[in-house]
Amino acid sequence: MRLQRTPLIFFAAVTLLWPAMAFAKRKAPSPVPPVIWQGVEYRAPLDVDHMGHVQAFELPSHRKLWETKVYYVWTLPLLEEDNQWVFVSGMRIQNGKLLVSSEAGRNYRLDLRTGRIVGAMRYWLPWFLAGVLLMVLAFFAWVRTGNRQPSAAPNGSAAT
Repeated sequence: MRLQRTPLIFFAAVTLLWPAMAFAKRKAPSPVPPVIWQGVEYRAPLDVDHMGHVQAFELPSHRKLWETKVYYVWTLPLLEEDNQWVFVSGMRIQNGKLLVSSEAGRNYRLDLRTGRIVGAMRYWLPWFLAGVLLMVLAFFAWVRTGNRQPSAAPNGSAAT
């Protein structure tokens, strides 16, 4: 049996070039201009270590007032990491709050003085309550099924 050269050469070329295609990088995030409001400058750093962070600096002294992690980016280890990054895409002042937008299209409101996320409880509270309810139901199901092991009778045979 003789192998044809064309499919063999094609297979070898694809095998050698496949790793080069796997390293496609995402484009750099768009720079977010800082927002200045009443003597405080609000910045969103665009480095990977501070992804999703917002910082507030006092303008005359350039002293950092606070830094808040607005959102957390979960990355799947088997997928390319840089394509999963989500940076801050914009910031503006709206109704006395700092409105922060992410590349994923989500918006967050921050208190200008403290940096705390306004209305953050509404995001985690339903999930927390659902988890507690699930655990309670699982406990009652566990108790109801009679999770006991068969006990041994004094003569060594299993009790019924």
